[in-house]
Amino acid sequence: MPLRPFVLPVLLVVVLVGCSSQQSQRPSAPVTFEDPPAAVTPLHELHGSLIGVPADSEVELALLEVNRRDQPDRLLSSVQLKGRGNELPFILKFNAEKFPKDQQVELRGRVTRSGQLIMRLPAVQVSSPASQSLGPLRLVPAP
Repeated sequence: MPLRPFVLPVLLVVVLVGCSSQQSQRPSAPVTFEDPPAAVTPLHELHGSLIGVPADSEVELALLEVNRRDQPDRLLSSVQLKGRGNELPFILKFNAEKFPKDQQVELRGRVTRSGQLIMRLPAVQVSSPASQSLGPLRLVPAP
């Protein structure tokens, strides 16, 4: 004997029973929500814009701790962007607690297209871990 004729009436009964039940009582005590945890590490940011970024290019900006020989020692933060063929705004967030006090810090950048380096950002000195606006920065052709 097929079960199909019995399925529809059973489903209707289940739906009606579910709709006819009483609503649950609301809790008498007020519900309290915890405040979201504060950020463990304070993030600061460098922001500005890049001038001369070609369309369909990839841009990488890096905040680097640099040694006395101008070689990168440690990456503090980085961001990757897509070129649009006009001025490209950027925001680079970094942990202010990791900012070295006695080392030189620079913002460096490179622009690639199809994996080939086509432009670069000359090193920009960053002397303080405070958030700062760097304004418009001009890219130069890669050697």
